[in-house]
Amino acid sequence: MKIPEEFLHFVWQFRLFNQFELLSQSGEPIRVLEVGMPNRDAGPDFLFAKIRIGQTDWVGHVEIHVDAKDWERHGHGQDPAYNNVVLHIIWQNEYTANRQDGTTIPTLNIQPYVDMNLLYRYHEIIENLTWIPCEKMMSEVPEMIKTNTLQRMLVERLEERCLLIEKLHLEFQGDWERILFILLCRSFGMKVNSEVFVNLGKMVNPMLLRKYREQPEKIEAILFGQSGLLPGNISDEYEDRLKREYAYLKQLHQLEEIELVSWRFMRMRPYNFPTYRLAQLSALYTVYPSLFSVIMEVGNIAVFKENLSRIKASAFWETHFRFGKTSPAHNTQLTKVFIEHIVINVFAPILFSYGKSVDRADFQERAIAWLENCAVEDNAILRKFKEIGLRAFSAAESQAALHLKKHYCDAKGCLQCMIGLKLMKI
Repeated sequence: MKIPEEFLHFVWQFRLFNQFELLSQSGEPIRVLEVGMPNRDAGPDFLFAKIRIGQTDWVGHVEIHVDAKDWERHGHGQDPAYNNVVLHIIWQNEYTANRQDGTTIPTLNIQPYVDMNLLYRYHEIIENLTWIPCEKMMSEVPEMIKTNTLQRMLVERLEERCLLIEKLHLEFQGDWERILFILLCRSFGMKVNSEVFVNLGKMVNPMLLRKYREQPEKIEAILFGQSGLLPGNISDEYEDRLKREYAYLKQLHQLEEIELVSWRFMRMRPYNFPTYRLAQLSALYTVYPSLFSVIMEVGNIAVFKENLSRIKASAFWETHFRFGKTSPAHNTQLTKVFIEHIVINVFAPILFSYGKSVDRADFQERAIAWLENCAVEDNAILRKFKEIGLRAFSAAESQAALHLKKHYCDAKGCLQCMIGLKLMKI
């Protein structure tokens, strides 16, 4: 039966072995006082462990291998980072591990001290070919464990979003209004047009939009003009005004546009057409030209969402989804679902990230509260989780469940998941 090294890490970290009468390969008694801190970076596997070997207490690092000879294969004996290893834990084969100075490291073969039922349980979970490894065992997991798992996953999800925001923070030298605008563009682009919307977001300076906050058509002209979506053949007075306005603003502000071929309209609902979403984005920045400052001041997210729902695109878009083609009259306000989409994917992450950057835990807590205020999302992954017994009750939990599926279930990272750990110990 194949033994993965992560299984041995799990056994050691949680002391899932018979801790009495441990003997080193040379016959010395071993007592584990502290297992040490797991090390996810380069170097020994556990740091600052405290081990009693014979009558001597050692404080140092622990290295773990399935095959004892991996000490040599990995070159640890010549690596100064391993000079402070005080215990070498193995599963099979005898081998004398030496430090760089030639001194011998005590070795513990842990195999005789591990209940093999634990290993069988591990393989039962990991080798399961169902939707997720623990699909048929989820009913065995207490609700408190599920709740705690989702809480941890939510923080990880937000931390992951912070990585993108931190890159933008460096790229745009801490201009939070611009970072927010780019994130909004990405969100307005949905999956199909997200990349080209981000490119547009990086080209458009929201300071310029703020300059023309009292002139909505200038804001529209800038966004449609730089997007390259203004039509070549004019068929409407509104289109003509935008085109003339953009020609003037382009020369005045040295503006550039992206290529028309970048945008995608095929197989999309008209409400997600990039032209229609840009019209709504223009309306949003007409009402809130300094949106990041507004976000920082929002106390009651429910009230703010209600205010956002009143924002309407200009009259032209009540009978159009794209230039040059009329459509039946329709409402141009931001829908409740779309507003929650941008709260989940933009407003909460940027508030959390900003709170992290300025060491304000209250901002981070408020971001999580905003997600808890949003309705649970609906997709195939969340429906399947609900079916097997892991149900989300808010966007906070649905975001957490999506993170769990992608980073733990799909990667079979069961030994790093609280649900997996609980099942291993049952």
